[in-house]
Amino acid sequence: MRIAVDVLGGDHAPGEILKGVADALKSDFTADQFLLAGPPEVIEAGLRSHGIVDIPAILATDQVVESHEKPTKALKSKPRSTIALCVGAVKQGHAGGLISFGNTGAAVAAATFGLGMLPGMKRPGISVVLTGSAGKIVLLDAGANPQAKALHLFQYAVAGSAFAHDMHGIANPRVGLLNIGGEAGKGSPAVQEVHAMLEQSSLTFVGNVEGQELFAGVADVLVTDGFVGNMILKVVEGFVEYVVRESQAEKSAELRQTFRRLFGAADFADIGGATLLGVDGVVLIGHGRSHANAVAPALRAVRGDIEAGVNRHIIEAIGAEAPDSASQEAERD
Repeated sequence: MRIAVDVLGGDHAPGEILKGVADALKSDFTADQFLLAGPPEVIEAGLRSHGIVDIPAILATDQVVESHEKPTKALKSKPRSTIALCVGAVKQGHAGGLISFGNTGAAVAAATFGLGMLPGMKRPGISVVLTGSAGKIVLLDAGANPQAKALHLFQYAVAGSAFAHDMHGIANPRVGLLNIGGEAGKGSPAVQEVHAMLEQSSLTFVGNVEGQELFAGVADVLVTDGFVGNMILKVVEGFVEYVVRESQAEKSAELRQTFRRLFGAADFADIGGATLLGVDGVVLIGHGRSHANAVAPALRAVRGDIEAGVNRHIIEAIGAEAPDSASQEAERD
């Protein structure tokens, strides 16, 4: 099992990415477990500077989708971009999964069109893991699908449940629907519709969850559209940065550790990344500002996802929980 690594993706690439790969190689990975996409001379020099002698296989390219580029246009004009080569390696079976800290939109687009969707899944969703009073919380979608339909949200609940079970050992994940009120009649038509769908499913649905209950431990999986999910993620991240920045310098490290304990990380640039659920492959997207310390956790998350067979279980669960044909017809793209 190999993991493809986008060496040029991210604000601090390739230096920090290669340092992170080197750290992983010095701990619990071997060279034959990686495919590194980027310029060979840069990769070899970077790894050797960190004491790595056994260089992993390289997918040679110097093309990268920059953070400011429009994903679809950039992917067309740069067919050998690092993210495209990583996706191709997974598609061709040369790698079991991939990590990228580059342009999120490009990673989502490349994976969606390059790998296709899991059978039954309609749209991919970005899942992030937070920590609440009862443990891990899987929040999705965090940005892939800002205009989700009811069926998309329902499938996020199913996929998030399988992910929480496999990756966090939660035997019977509780699913909550983020909303502006606890009553079933609250929210947009799509949210009201999926509320009814979830009530009729075999999932452990705990109903609507309001914003102030985000970390209260009332649900293990929180479902929302990509617009709201991305806003939540950035509000939490911005709040952490604000408090740490405004605190006394000598207290900053202590505060950062406190936030790490409370939220699962001091900020979202050092927790590995977010898994793109729904595509036919294991794809982890890291924060663009990440440093080397995020790389090894990302690699371990991908390895754990592959070993647990999360995608296989999502397919099984989607098949078992498929809504009636009329609902599916209404949601057909």
